[in-house]
Amino acid sequence: MADEPHPATPAPGILVVDDDQIVLGLLKTVLVREGFQVWASPSGHDALDVYGRNRDGIDLVLLDVCMPGLDGPGTLAELRRLNPAVRCCFMSGNTGPYSPEDLLGLGSLHFFEKPFQLVPLVERLGQLARGGVRRSA
Repeated sequence: MADEPHPATPAPGILVVDDDQIVLGLLKTVLVREGFQVWASPSGHDALDVYGRNRDGIDLVLLDVCMPGLDGPGTLAELRRLNPAVRCCFMSGNTGPYSPEDLLGLGSLHFFEKPFQLVPLVERLGQLARGGVRRSA
């Protein structure tokens, strides 16, 4: 018996937030190539605007911890004002005053230490993004 066709599932949506333009560009390129829908934001304040306009398509937010202005934990707190159920992961090579345990305690689903290996990062982001329930308008 032939397999029944499955309806197309939407690509998982990820908002990547990092003030390092090289990291931001690399992650966007790799994640798009791997089938994700990606929004890239260079700052916490910009991420709030991007999330506000696209929240129904964003399943997961990947936040750098240390950024000028609004840092990762501050950005997460503001995102939660827009959507208390927002799902996020943190990434950092230098967490500043935060420990990885602190970040997980803030509700982060995962902490990725920079430099990270792209294949495991992409696999884990896929698992986490697909595990989320898309919000409807």
